[in-house]
Amino acid sequence: MEDRDNLLDFATRVAEGAGRITLEHFGRAAVEFKGDGSEVTAADHAAEAYVRSELAEAFPDDGIVGEEGDDVPSRSGRRWIVDPIDGTRSFSCGVPLYAVLLALEEEGQPTLGCCHFPALRQTLVAAAGAGAWTGGERARVSECETLADARLATSGFEYWRDRSSDADRAGWERLVRATRFARTWGDAYGYFLVATGRIDLLADPICGSYWDYAPMIPVFAEVGGGFTTFRGSALSPGSSVLASNGRLHEAASRVLLG
Repeated sequence: MEDRDNLLDFATRVAEGAGRITLEHFGRAAVEFKGDGSEVTAADHAAEAYVRSELAEAFPDDGIVGEEGDDVPSRSGRRWIVDPIDGTRSFSCGVPLYAVLLALEEEGQPTLGCCHFPALRQTLVAAAGAGAWTGGERARVSECETLADARLATSGFEYWRDRSSDADRAGWERLVRATRFARTWGDAYGYFLVATGRIDLLADPICGSYWDYAPMIPVFAEVGGGFTTFRGSALSPGSSVLASNGRLHEAASRVLLG
């Protein structure tokens, strides 16, 4: 079993390598639409192919689940989760708030998460028991303790319009009124901002697929934040998501639920 430091270094190196591939397409990527209506570009395919190649060479017995390719079964009990571009809408518009995401799952639980932002040259990486790190320093959530002072984010207003219930929309409006301000600094970048203390809360009516949130599970565990559905349960694909600095989690959940 590799030690956590080596795994953190490996995940960071691979995510940064995939990020360099995305930058070759950034600002000029042609968007296609998959069967489920989600967006994809040639950069998604190229970056995931690179990650899969690196994983197969370094850990040939590990499984792989990726957004753009077929699942590889595990022979080791470990599995890597790959999202080559989280925030394809930002990426395709030339907005730099997109990420390469990697997670390592052991015994069915994500124990390592890496979020690399190629255009920003920033990386957040965490592993169970090894802390969360960005720029060579430990990542820390904010110390904000009141909703009135809290900085709130969401990934996109269209999700509240198209993929939410009337009750959850009403909860979001209450949370906006209860907090200092709200911005659409979303997708993985929003989680990054919460985990590093730049904002205090992120709420989305849907969390996307497993590869969209799996890396955040060890990240938020290591920074001491909250990362659940609105109702406080573990996330599942398509569920709601509330990410917080921990101190505000219960209060924000109460407001969302009314």
